[in-house]
Amino acid sequence: MNHSALLNADNGNFSAPPLSFPEELRFSGRKAGSKKHSSNRPKTTKQGWNQILKGSDFWSEFWDYCLVFFGSVLYAGTVNLLVIPSGLYIGNLTGIAKIILELLQRVIPGIGPLTGIILLGLNLPLLLISYKSVNRKFLLKTIFSIAVLTISMSLIPVRQLIPELNDLLTVCLVGGVLAGFGAGLCLRAGGSSGGADILGVYISLKKNSFSVGRVSLIISLIVYGYALFMNPPLVMVYSVIFTLIYSFMVDRTHHQNVKVNIMIITRNREILPFITQEIKRGATYWDGKGAYTDTDFVVINTVVSKYELIYLRRGVLDLDPKAFFIENSEVNVTGYFPSHFF
Repeated sequence: MNHSALLNADNGNFSAPPLSFPEELRFSGRKAGSKKHSSNRPKTTKQGWNQILKGSDFWSEFWDYCLVFFGSVLYAGTVNLLVIPSGLYIGNLTGIAKIILELLQRVIPGIGPLTGIILLGLNLPLLLISYKSVNRKFLLKTIFSIAVLTISMSLIPVRQLIPELNDLLTVCLVGGVLAGFGAGLCLRAGGSSGGADILGVYISLKKNSFSVGRVSLIISLIVYGYALFMNPPLVMVYSVIFTLIYSFMVDRTHHQNVKVNIMIITRNREILPFITQEIKRGATYWDGKGAYTDTDFVVINTVVSKYELIYLRRGVLDLDPKAFFIENSEVNVTGYFPSHFF
């Protein structure tokens, strides 16, 4: 019965077949150690794994982890081969890690490049204090990203990728694009390379006067203040340029900051609770009629981020394969529109 009920739930019908209920009662009356009961359990487990491996969710998650891996390696390689050898600072937790390393090198001469290890030490407490504020998938992908980032920054040597490249502006452009693209891929896949994103969300949930942007700004001011007083002013100027290019590339790569207005025309009213309970967005709907067929429809209007659009489209088409979508990405939202990425 359990398998039939689950199968019916996927099709939108939560009622189990009537003939399976008495059979289930007779089955549950058997002893726990009966052979038939024990022989069915491995078969159920095998079928469950086959269903998972054949399903689209498994391959979607696998592709997400591939993006997180590639983005983390790209970010680490850009930092070690372009940013650090050029003396630039990133206005995020990686910049804080570099500052800590430079202070340690003043106390312990000859210490090696430990930026990745220090960054891991900074991220672990953030994950521990904020694990209740983020969902499980995001947390697992973020842990995976931080692990790959730490290993990559430890294995990739810190040296100038192109020794003849002495123009800091070129380094800012190339490094900002590559590092921002790598970090954006992690965000696009539903994870994060850690740092200011997690800290910002956690503090904003605890204190309404703070936001993610304000926390990131405070971290950037600390990094730039150190760069200004401990290095020539030109280093601070180029570090700001690099961080701006990096931030712009992150926003262009991942979909969280792009808002999309969606109008859905459907016959299935189950889409309404899917939007409000699963996607966790508000919606406005009204009854309409098709001009050609004179058939009753429900017209639903909502606004989601482009990141959420992927899950919205998939869920709506599962409920109604004939649903009609109208999407408009040129949207400016005024009012309460919280970020659901975490």
